Amino acid sequence: MKVVILCGGKGIRLNDTLDFIPKGMVKIGHRPLLWHIMKAYSNHGFNEFVLALGSNSKAIRDYFLHYNENINDLTLTLGNNKLDYNTQNQEENWKITFVETGENSGTGARLFRCQKYLNDDDFLLTYSDCLSDIDINKLVGFHILNKKILTTTGVLPPFRYGEFIMDGAIPKEYRSVSKLRSQDGLVNGGFMALSCKIFDYLTPYNECVLEQDIFKSLVNDRQLSIFEHFGFWQCIDNEREYRFLNKLSEENSEFWLFKNKND
Repeated sequence: MKVVILCGGKGIRLNDTLDFIPKGMVKIGHRPLLWHIMKAYSNHGFNEFVLALGSNSKAIRDYFLHYNENINDLTLTLGNNKLDYNTQNQEENWKITFVETGENSGTGARLFRCQKYLNDDDFLLTYSDCLSDIDINKLVGFHILNKKILTTTGVLPPFRYGEFIMDGAIPKEYRSVSKLRSQDGLVNGGFMALSCKIFDYLTPYNECVLEQDIFKSLVNDRQLSIFEHFGFWQCIDNEREYRFLNKLSEENSEFWLFKNKND
């Protein structure tokens, strides 16, 4: 099953810099946030990635195109520019497809433009700015069991995120902006499993946003299910959240990379 990662946002400014850094390229410890997300999926056995690129996509391309040179021990013979790798990184089985999905496209449009690279009945989808210790295999199992077009993770973070109003295990309403701190609903945690039937709901137009009309349509058609997750979840939207995740990394508390934590 392939993993689509939405990497098209404008980015974030950190440490008083004037330039926007793609959120996925913000360093947590010694590696970009995007690497941490991909590593978490890889730890669950998912190693094929489709990166939906947008603003400043070159930074993401360059990081992975030069990955071996930057990660491995190597020997360079200057006379003939021969490069010998003395070690092999643990990510050698990752297969990454880079897709230019537009500078100003909505999330639904970005996903639509990745369709030709998705040849299975189901696939995974997430953003490039969220970390979680969610059990991806349990998410997939829940998605298959419920047979809905889209399954997303419901979490309990602050009030700024889209909120699902629940009726048992099925959402009865979706609010693009949550009014409360999840007192009567869960918010979109961004780790999703989807059927390729989702493309019947999407369009290639830049205005197509997955989290707005598409979610509402899926809820109305009772084709959206929620996988509840009450463990670790954190995104990066500001300097405080950036420092928090780096502090966890410094303390060797990278919960999102722990293997078999629920076994």
